[in-house]
Parts: sequence; structure tokens; C-alpha cells
Amino acid sequence: MKKVITLSPVLSFLFILFLIPLSAEAQNPDLYISSRTDHAVKRYDGNTGQFKGNFVPSGRGGLSRPQEVLFHPDGSLLVTGRDNPSILRYDGQTGAFLGNFTSGYTLDNPTKTVVGPDSLLYVAQWGSFQNKVVRFNFQTGQFVDEFTSVGVPQGCGIDWDSTGNLYVARWGNGTNGNVYKFDTLGKFVSIFIPSGRITGPTNIWFGDDGNLLVADWSQGEVFRFDGKTGDYMHKVITGMTNVEGFVYDADGLLYLCDWGANVVNRYNLAHSTTMTFINIGTLQNPNSITFGPSPSTAIDKIDDFEALHVTVAPNPFSHSTQFSFDLPTPEIVKLAIFDLQGQEIEQVWSEQMGAGSQAILWEPEAEAVAAGVYFYQIRVNDQVKMGKVVIR
Repeated sequence: MKKVITLSPVLSFLFILFLIPLSAEAQNPDLYISSRTDHAVKRYDGNTGQFKGNFVPSGRGGLSRPQEVLFHPDGSLLVTGRDNPSILRYDGQTGAFLGNFTSGYTLDNPTKTVVGPDSLLYVAQWGSFQNKVVRFNFQTGQFVDEFTSVGVPQGCGIDWDSTGNLYVARWGNGTNGNVYKFDTLGKFVSIFIPSGRITGPTNIWFGDDGNLLVADWSQGEVFRFDGKTGDYMHKVITGMTNVEGFVYDADGLLYLCDWGANVVNRYNLAHSTTMTFINIGTLQNPNSITFGPSPSTAIDKIDDFEALHVTVAPNPFSHSTQFSFDLPTPEIVKLAIFDLQGQEIEQVWSEQMGAGSQAILWEPEAEAVAAGVYFYQIRVNDQVKMGKVVIR
């Protein structure tokens, strides 16, 4: 199904998709895991779990107590450390230290970091006196603002619901943790999930069903709560020592770091199976995990068509996503989707569009398009914009 929607001016284009694993049709890229106690980032084969070495050796660039690892669109690795007042940047191929990424703001014990729906980088802070969630320009690292109206002491995981409300996990002291809810402008709304059922939450994320999953470090469990009411539903995962750090692969398999056991477990929630995926490589309190950039393919590149700025949201998505952009003049616009082998799988749009803010809605047929990573190509006359889109 294809729809055209007139929108307000769109946000600048951002490729956040280097943070997402490959599809089931291709091999997973390497995994990168923060190792908190030895102040390092370790690298593992994404398919076998084999240890491939310390990608960021202990303390390189002043890294201290790393908390989050994620890849920038330019391929560099960004690492947040509790004792580092800026997010640090490393060469994505060699691990060489490239300097501070963030500027204009001194972070106080930064923890979890995620790219928001507005294409800005959100950073939670653990600090006792400075603990609001902060935003930075994800392209330049320049400080934007302190986004939340109130602080979240010992703040950790961050995520958004489908309407753009922000949720932040507060670890508390490991016994009285909870989850804060903020509106789309950062104004405090409520304690969405009070302490009690949860005690020391570290990561939170909304599942495909719209409900909120909470990884509780203190209890070594993952819980599911109603995404609209915050009511407790059930336990999803049990039996870990201290759970912190998660990522999904394109097959929907969930990888969780066990901070206390120094392993990474892999879960197939659909079939209720578990395996220890990584138990080698001298992990010391792993607390963040991400897949690296996808191996290059013939179509895996970002072009230089700067005249067209595209926003893809939501991304990743489950049922539909919008491609939003501005046209200075009426043009013929073509939107096509390709798989990782460069084969076109769907021609989404090929029609005249007027000048101004426009959007194309893509609703792939579940039977025809499996979960995974794909490339989109927007063609305006002889100019092309390309990027990645992820279906969960």
C-alpha cells in the first residue's frame, strides 16, 4: 500500500542503521562489547562468538568504565564512559583513538546513549547533581540542550513509545529503581513503572507488540509491562546474574550481556530457547553490545546527493515506515527497496510529486518481505539518495 502525506519541514537526514545487525540472508557482522572493569571494548565474531581481540585496549584515549558502544554513520565507534566527561570516538577499522566526539557540555557520569526519533543523540547521566537527559547533534557531536525537565538520578536506558513520549530507566540504588515518563517536549509526566516489581533497571525498550521490556540488573531478569498503562505483564527472561546490555540480530534473536557472569546469552523468544553465545575473551562486567557496520556490498554506500534530505521514521519498524523529504520543484520521484544482494524487491513509488514537504508510506507485505536489513533508493531525475531500512 502506498500513500502520500503532506508534512511540516523534515529533520536532516541521518543514517542510524549502522547500529542494526544484518538480515537473515547474510552473515552477521562482528559484535563489539564494552568491558567495564578493564576499561576496554572487545570484538567477537557475530556468527560464532569467537573472540577476535581487544578492539579498544584498556584505557585507550582515557576510556574509563565504559557504558555504551554504538557506531556513527561515518563508521567510527562512539564509546560512553562513566568517568569520561565527553563521549569518545575511535576509528571503526583500527580502534585508534580519534578524540572527543561530544562538545559544548561536560557530562556527569554518562551512561546509556541512543539516537532519538529527531535524529539527535540522547545521553543519560548517572550524576548526583547533573542528571538530566542531554541531547547532542549526532552528526557533529555539538551540544543541543538538556532535554528533560527534571533529572533522572542514576539514569540508564532510554526509549520512546509510538507517539514519541520518552522513557528513562532509573537504577536507583539497585533496590528502588523505576522508569520515568516524559512527553515529546521533555516535560516530566509520571513515574511510569514504580519500584517494587523492578529494583535496578538498566535497559528498557519497546517490543513489536508495543509493550515495554525492562532489563533488571539487580534481579537478573527481563520483565514485560503494558506499554500504555505500565501494568506488569510477565517475566520474559530469568536466570541471569546481572543483566545489562542488549541487541537483536535480524532473525529476531536477542543477545543479552550478563554483567555478573561475564558472558553473553542468546535467546530465541519465539521458541523459548537459550544458549551461552560468548563465554571467552576475558569479559569483565560487559554492559553494552552492538553489531558493527555491515560488510560492504555492491549497493552498500552512501551517496553525495546533498540536495535531498530524507528522514525515515520509524526505523527500525514492524509494520510501516515513512520516507519524508522536501522537493524544491515538482518532480518525478521513484522509491525502490533492495535486499542485501542488490536485488530490487519492491518498487514502492514512481509518480509525480509536487513542490514542498512530502512523504511516502511503505507498508511491506509480511508474506513477501521478511524481517531484516534492506536498502532504499530514492531517485529524483538523475540524482539518487540511498540508505538502509530495518524491518523487525
